[in-house]
Amino acid sequence: MEEDAPPPYGEVVSGKYDRDGGGAPPGRPGIPPTLARLMPLDFNVYCGPAGPLSRSDLYFMGPHRIDRQFALTIHQNSFAQIPRPFLILHDGLTAQDPAIGTVTNASNGQDKFCDKFIIDAPPRADSGLPHVQESLEVAYKGTFWHPIVNLQYSVRVAPTAAGGSGGGGERQEFEWQESTSREVSSLGGDSRGWRLVALADESETLAVCARNGGSLTKYLRFSFMGKGRAADHFGPTWEIMAVLTGLATWNRLLESND
Repeated sequence: MEEDAPPPYGEVVSGKYDRDGGGAPPGRPGIPPTLARLMPLDFNVYCGPAGPLSRSDLYFMGPHRIDRQFALTIHQNSFAQIPRPFLILHDGLTAQDPAIGTVTNASNGQDKFCDKFIIDAPPRADSGLPHVQESLEVAYKGTFWHPIVNLQYSVRVAPTAAGGSGGGGERQEFEWQESTSREVSSLGGDSRGWRLVALADESETLAVCARNGGSLTKYLRFSFMGKGRAADHFGPTWEIMAVLTGLATWNRLLESND
């Protein structure tokens, strides 16, 4: 399967960095990390430099294979081990770069299934963002014969999402739902994936992700949708949480199928 053509230059720039902010990534020397977005609007997860047949724990994340923006460390078979960070999103392209956030299994290390994860996003230098630690938990729905596995979490959102009153910081609940919706299909990967919704209004899709089973090098497609594409609606903390919980939801399926 051939790789997609690279997105237009403007889309790549606006996907992660605000063009009015000079186009430099947050955390680079001399540039304050106050730009509009931290994460790309649309991205894929790619295999690491050792190739798809290796057992490397290093992956890359970005809009295109020639525009890789973050490194991911994903430790395999993590549910059968004592709790530790098994998924690390790095602020750079190596495993030595600092973590934007981590995901830790909260199981006892004796089961291949994990129903609770700890999402940790440490404060970034000069960003003004708080240290965030939240739980991502499985919510079993459906029936015995047709089970549905969704994953829920809550996080404080920006003032605009909390009603624009200026107080802000209200906690809202979100859920990754199994889905075969048009939004999931539009990613071009597997027809079944997940959609992120606010439980207060499940009619609007805020992000989608799906496996890409037709490629040996591109494993996951992710895209923000609706209000999720507006950098100032939910805020940067929500943005990081959406990506980390989406990656954890995808990885849980991979671990469960091994």
